[in-house]
Amino acid sequence: MKKRTMHPAGKAWFLILALLAMSLVSSCEILFGYKTIRHPVAVVAGYVHTMVLESNGMLWGTGGNVAGELGDGSSTNRQSFVKVMNNVKAVAAGGSHTMILKKDGTLWATGRNHKGQLGDGTTVDKSIPVQIMSDVAAVAAGGLHTLIVKTDGTLWATGSNTWGQLGDGSTTERHTPVYMMSGVQAVATGDYHSLILKNDGTLWGTGLNSVGELGDGTYTNRSTPVYIMSNVKAMAAGAAHSMILKTDGKLLATGSNMFGQYGDGTTTAVNVPKQIMASGVKAVFATHDHTLILKTDDTLWGAGYNYNGQLGDGTTTDRSTPVFIMGGVAQAATGGLYTIILKTDESLWATGYNGVGQFGNGTTADSLVPVKILP
Repeated sequence: MKKRTMHPAGKAWFLILALLAMSLVSSCEILFGYKTIRHPVAVVAGYVHTMVLESNGMLWGTGGNVAGELGDGSSTNRQSFVKVMNNVKAVAAGGSHTMILKKDGTLWATGRNHKGQLGDGTTVDKSIPVQIMSDVAAVAAGGLHTLIVKTDGTLWATGSNTWGQLGDGSTTERHTPVYMMSGVQAVATGDYHSLILKNDGTLWGTGLNSVGELGDGTYTNRSTPVYIMSNVKAMAAGAAHSMILKTDGKLLATGSNMFGQYGDGTTTAVNVPKQIMASGVKAVFATHDHTLILKTDDTLWGAGYNYNGQLGDGTTTDRSTPVFIMGGVAQAATGGLYTIILKTDESLWATGYNGVGQFGNGTTADSLVPVKILP
């Protein structure tokens, strides 16, 4: 029997149709934000919005978007991830604003701007990212303010300054970045306080200190950075508490402990950093009133406020002692009342409040345990 073959013209039409189909799929992904995140490397969370960065530099967002914090050109809340921008190196999520650091060192901003937290010289909200400055190395976004570390190690700040959180010696609101200090390698922002890690490993703080969140032994608000301690590796700032990871592996806490967010078995607050764990801590994450602790064995633990199930232990009971959440974790992010978890296998999980779609799983259903979002 003679073998049948496709006519050359048929092959050409088949190839054209295949290319058109591929183009259509690609166009649909761009236009309608299909979930095609394949290799997430970083995740951050604001009050009710989530941003995920892929290894290829593509940035995605989901959740609250009333102020344009997702940067997709709209003010529509999203229940599934939408593409925001490419060639991104890092991202920070504030209360309702987002700061985006591109691979070329330029900094971009989108979202709520009524206090000048975007740093573009206005108080107008933005729904499409606008460029703020260049030669940027790192950025942190607080409730209503933003901290920017430039490649030369200088620190700049913009936004609300009611409590001195911009560290410029005043309580004047700023709409463009103002200089704070030099020799800086990393920053963390709470609702109204700022933490600064210098190149020499010393930790400094400025802003609201009403419950000892600055850890300087007082309850005095500061408008210029005050020294806290030495030999610091990393830090995280909650709404009104601070978590400090030292170079020797010790984990310390200071500030509000109303819900047990220290994880020390009490709800007693201190104004000088108190040791919580002696060793075994790889990273710590904090926003608002709950804390996540990533241990060196890649297990994730949580403490503090749990009204919406943000600790992922299947209950709504606040925890003053860390509870196990899950293993195989690479990174996590603490949102307002929810938690996003990136595992070492590149899967994405979420627990807690999901009222505006901040999980990105196509629903607004809350969960008391981590639910798989991607892939």
